[in-house]
Amino acid sequence: MTEFIIKIFIKDYQNIEDTKVRTAYGIIASIVGILANVLLFGAKLIIGTLLNSISVTVDAFNNLSDAGSSIISLIGVKIAAKPADKEHPFGHGRVEYIAALIVSLIIIQVGFTFFREAIDKIMNPQEISFKMVSVCVLVLSIVVKLWLGAFYKNVGNKIQSKIIMATATDSLSDVFVTGATIVSILIFHFTKINIDGVMGLIVSIVVMWAGFQIAKGTLEPLIGAPADEELYKEYNEFS
Repeated sequence: MTEFIIKIFIKDYQNIEDTKVRTAYGIIASIVGILANVLLFGAKLIIGTLLNSISVTVDAFNNLSDAGSSIISLIGVKIAAKPADKEHPFGHGRVEYIAALIVSLIIIQVGFTFFREAIDKIMNPQEISFKMVSVCVLVLSIVVKLWLGAFYKNVGNKIQSKIIMATATDSLSDVFVTGATIVSILIFHFTKINIDGVMGLIVSIVVMWAGFQIAKGTLEPLIGAPADEELYKEYNEFS
């Protein structure tokens, strides 16, 4: 599926060294992410409202933040593709790292907001409704996120994009988030034990952890990570 999308929408897709082709990869990845996450947000928000579940609602807004992250990725990739100029003699490549850092901060903010809401749910638990169709939709969303994460990882590896790889990590963490949400719904249905608030708390922590990990990965090159060892050796031999 990934290769099909790439071949259909990216002209001269094999010429990854070309800046225009690399930018096209980033744009396609971002657009796919926006469309997929907006659809998941709408479906999960409806389910969260019907089930009266904080963990599902957290999951829904996490997908909305992912859509926002994809928009930032789109902007970051386009700016990073701009050629060097008088003010930026080394080009605009580091914009991708800045964009990835913004994405990580959004993710952390979403996680922290629902961390507080989950604590309130633990203190004041409410009954959760059970609808099999809702569980089926959540399972389907896991399949979508697994594919989306693999899609991002494939594209990110092809063009060596930090921000696309960051969104891949976030997408795969969402699989755990939705899985935990399904578990809380099923446990309540079969045992009447309400762990929705606890699961919401766990989910929010996972979301924040994913954000911190992405931030860590983007700060190193921005601050100044050491040069690649092999490249350093080649440089010394040449000089």
